[in-house]
Amino acid sequence: MSDDPHGLGHRTQPTIDDVARAAGVSKGTVSNVIGGRVTVTGATRARVDAAIAALNYRPAETARALTARRRQPEPNPRFDASVPRLTTVGYVSVDYTACLDRLPEREERRLADQIIKSIGGPAANVATIAAGLGAPFAVAASIITSIGVDQDSDWAAAELSRRRVDLIIPRERRSGRLNRALVLVEADGRRTIINEPSLLNDVDVERFVEATDPGTARWWLHLEGYQVPAQITAAAKARRKGFRTSMQATGLPAGWLRDHTDDVLRSFDLIVLHRETLASLQPTAGDVRGGLADLAAKASGVGPGGPELIIVTLGAEGAAAVTRDGAIIEARALPVDVVDTTGAGDSFVGSFLAAWLNDCPLPRALAIACAAGSLQVTRFGAQELRPSGPDLIRLADGADVSTLALI
Repeated sequence: MSDDPHGLGHRTQPTIDDVARAAGVSKGTVSNVIGGRVTVTGATRARVDAAIAALNYRPAETARALTARRRQPEPNPRFDASVPRLTTVGYVSVDYTACLDRLPEREERRLADQIIKSIGGPAANVATIAAGLGAPFAVAASIITSIGVDQDSDWAAAELSRRRVDLIIPRERRSGRLNRALVLVEADGRRTIINEPSLLNDVDVERFVEATDPGTARWWLHLEGYQVPAQITAAAKARRKGFRTSMQATGLPAGWLRDHTDDVLRSFDLIVLHRETLASLQPTAGDVRGGLADLAAKASGVGPGGPELIIVTLGAEGAAAVTRDGAIIEARALPVDVVDTTGAGDSFVGSFLAAWLNDCPLPRALAIACAAGSLQVTRFGAQELRPSGPDLIRLADGADVSTLALI
């Protein structure tokens, strides 16, 4: 009989993969048993518990804290008028993420390690990340969207509600079915995303803006890039009514921002770009700092209605921001092993908005957002890791994240 019945070889510290293999379940199921986020049947839980005991597996405390369901119920920010409000704009999708060692060749059939079903779409990701942080960065989150009448739409609506995100959609506008996307993730974290054309009604922002008065509330309206061309007029109107407005470049059609830069600068208080987007706007700048300085000068040219802040995300290098007065602030990303880059930018934006809306100083908010984006790439799927505000504060302060890949 083998002295190594579970196939650990010479490794002394078992991993979550070893537990999943011994129990005959997926790694996600083991995570659900440990973290308690999803109900697992008694028989399956018993198999996982037995494998954990047999292998003497000990999940990392930091990772377990980040993924475990909170034990005590928290006050619901949706019913507290003093809590800032964040309303995102964009479509919700159902994502099917396949984890592969590499992309298949033509006519080839490949076996995925696992296929994960999750909610997708930048606006949905931003809202759920922000809603999940809690104190000291609590926000009342909602999304202006359009969903269908199919089972996936009902599932997505229930998931968003469970994550404390309100749907803003007139009932009579529900038709068709939810958008779907295939996300193929390779072993090095690179991903290929395949979207289908939307079969849903257009997102109706005008009705919301006309019917809603932010009053004295700190109310932020955030647009994903897919929505900016169609909704920029509504965003400008919302800003005039007293909403604060922001946008991110994800999904923005190539070249559109270059042709409408002044309109964007006049319509949003916060603009979040990618390094590539900045380069397309300022091709002669030479570097990120130069590009930000040039863009800040251009923003000042539109007068007092220009943006308060422009941020550029830099992937593994972190992020940089330029303020209205030209000051440039930088923050570093955390050193993590990349599993899947899907949703990293959305986690960055959602965490930044939640922190900034709660009066977190800019350098601190930027560091917290970088921590959230770094954590996101350690898991498959855009919403599989939902840290709390205190988690991100600890990580921004230099807590060790080297063990996060165990969960």
